[in-house]
Amino acid sequence: MLLLVSNLLLWEQVASKPTVSLSTEDLYYRVVGLSHTTYFLAADLYHEFDMKYINTSWIKNRRLSLCHIASIYTPQSREEVHETKTEDLLKAMINISHAWEEPLKYLISTVPILKEASDKMLKRANAVRNRIRVLQEGMKIILSRSQKKVEKDPYPAWSGLADLQSSDEDTHLFAFYSLVHCLKRDTHKINTYLKMLRCRDIFKNKCFNE
Repeated sequence: MLLLVSNLLLWEQVASKPTVSLSTEDLYYRVVGLSHTTYFLAADLYHEFDMKYINTSWIKNRRLSLCHIASIYTPQSREEVHETKTEDLLKAMINISHAWEEPLKYLISTVPILKEASDKMLKRANAVRNRIRVLQEGMKIILSRSQKKVEKDPYPAWSGLADLQSSDEDTHLFAFYSLVHCLKRDTHKINTYLKMLRCRDIFKNKCFNE
């Protein structure tokens, strides 16, 4: 665990300095490790909320809407991933990470007013936001290896703030649930794609358990 923490701290220091010379292989190992940790933090955040609120009536009678990043095209199968250029897949993941900046800001500000929310929930939410920022920089560095200029593409706006800040408890809780559900899904998606890109670009698709 200490080794993992030290590696993550080292990566955060490196990612904050885009001019540092690192091999693409090293970058891939770092972003895959970081995305893996980010996903598990998001999953823990979701499961804590799930354990405390899932049995209440409001969740049983409502249907989740599409996540706000749904308009960003992402491959839905391994075959589609293989058919997608590395640059296009990296751009999609970078756009997803940008699209989470505002929702995560308000998610974090909402945690303290949740009934029965633990300090761990707030720490996990903050950790996810911080790691997504570092992960975004790492992906930009990799993308810059094949493109001289990395532009910030338009990303879908999040429209759930009114529900998240609603005075109606059921509306407020469901909005929070929808966010952590989408966060878990999207961080898992990024981790999966990065593993597959590392397999493709570093090991020429000759790797296992990716």
